[in-house]
Amino acid sequence: MVMEYLSSGINAEYGERQDEYEQIEAVYKIEKQQLEDLEERFAVLEEEYNKIMEERRIAAERKAEEERRMRLLTKAAVVIQAHWRSFATRKKLKSKKKGKKGKKGK
Repeated sequence: MVMEYLSSGINAEYGERQDEYEQIEAVYKIEKQQLEDLEERFAVLEEEYNKIMEERRIAAERKAEEERRMRLLTKAAVVIQAHWRSFATRKKLKSKKKGKKGKKGK
């Protein structure tokens, strides 16, 4: 009788544990499927994100290269202008010197 009582208690507890296990397993399967779905969506989004970031990186590199080119062109223009101004100034000074020498000599 004690054995039957203990046996029925153990069987009842086993049945409860089995039901609990099955519920947990059902929830686990649902969550596992949700995780797989989310991972698939994430993979697609990650690929799109990587493409966008690559495009932005390329655009930033192009912009930096264009800015570098503009700085170089600006510097070259400044050098050319400085040389032209010095040439023009020297030419004016030469013509003034020639004009003065000629007047003094007469």
